[in-house]
Amino acid sequence: MSRVEAFEDGRVLLLNPPMADTIDAERMDLITCVEPFGLLRLGSHFRGRGCQVRLLDCLRHPALGNEGPRRHVRRRAPCGGPDEGRQKEIHHFGLDRQQLAAALAQEPAPDLIVVSAVFTWHVEAVREALAVCKAVHPGAHLVVGGNLPTLCPDALEGCAADEVYRGDLPGAAFLPTALDLMEAPRSDHLRMIKGCPHRCSYCVTGCLNDGQVQARPPEEVFAELQQKLALGQTRVFTFFDDYVMYKQRQYLDVLLDLVIQEQPGAILQFPLGFSAHMITEPLVRRMREAGVETMILALETISEQRSRDMQRPHHLDELRRAVDLLKDHGYRGRDLRVFYLVGLPHQTLDEVLRAILFLLDLGISPSLTTYALAPGSQDWEQHRRAVPHQTLGDLAPGLWRFAHAAMPSDALDRVYAYFHEQYFPIERIRASSTDDAIIGAMQRLLREGGHRPEAWK
Repeated sequence: MSRVEAFEDGRVLLLNPPMADTIDAERMDLITCVEPFGLLRLGSHFRGRGCQVRLLDCLRHPALGNEGPRRHVRRRAPCGGPDEGRQKEIHHFGLDRQQLAAALAQEPAPDLIVVSAVFTWHVEAVREALAVCKAVHPGAHLVVGGNLPTLCPDALEGCAADEVYRGDLPGAAFLPTALDLMEAPRSDHLRMIKGCPHRCSYCVTGCLNDGQVQARPPEEVFAELQQKLALGQTRVFTFFDDYVMYKQRQYLDVLLDLVIQEQPGAILQFPLGFSAHMITEPLVRRMREAGVETMILALETISEQRSRDMQRPHHLDELRRAVDLLKDHGYRGRDLRVFYLVGLPHQTLDEVLRAILFLLDLGISPSLTTYALAPGSQDWEQHRRAVPHQTLGDLAPGLWRFAHAAMPSDALDRVYAYFHEQYFPIERIRASSTDDAIIGAMQRLLREGGHRPEAWK
């Protein structure tokens, strides 16, 4: 048993570290869009062991003022394919070294400091935060855990942590969050399913969960929801379950039925989305009656061959059907979204523009999701040698490392700026008078009917 697993009856400081990322991450709302729910579960774990627990959130600290978390430029990183020669600035988000040291010095001397590292490409900022923690509180046992050490322990070799912890702390995965550790949280997190039975090529869920799926009785999840509503901290509950449709009738359907029957006044969110082929009339009806305000569908690619390579179902016809069904139940505008992956290996700009036009033609504003090569995934084993990188930070999604002549990185920047979560009627694009190359290419596709799947076969 490791020291962190055996720890009890002491002072624990949970630290959500700064991030090192492109400015695109801020535009994509990837910096502060999600509360540190993993750390908040650990808060409940250590409280259950008689500990005094505090949270230091480097991304939401009062010392940041009203200017937001972005601070200085840390360095410049390669952007685009190896032949482009572009670079982008990597910014520091959150408390800088001096601010973090000052904030740590104001904390009661902890016996244990637990640092959570989620995104692998933030490794530089995590290592720096660990060094500051050890300098300010050298007597504390310093642990770093989360996705980064689980997937890439070698990336933390020689860091200041006393313990690099891989995987989940036993017994903590389904604990309720200690939401009171945060000031003014936007939402809370409920978990019912952890793990996924599928093995999509780009995904690391299987690696993070040792290929296993764990599930929690929906009755327990609903009881937790009621208890948290009674505390009055938030009415919004988010499910980041790896595969919330796992054994749907046994879990999700039962939970939604309980919400419908009891009408607790909660708002449920499922931000990871649903595959279109799994959208049915009974499910949509339950979602609407349970107060689910937004429905998100996932469209990884419009290429049938790439769908097979990614081990994903190819479901363009199913997507059309699902969109029609959701619209019939009142989901429209910002309440109906579709994720589309951009920047994939071997993808082309023509393919990206066709997909965007296809979604706009369905009346949907695309949510463009930037592709990131994730250590531990099948894609990592297949493609990592194609992307020169000195550090995992060189693989941040906004750096478009799989750009090439038929999908240049500057064009991807413009496409994202133009169309991410924006809706434009097809006729507006068709009638636009502009010399913009992106719009011109879309107008050509519209003239040729290239925005319709029938033209792609």
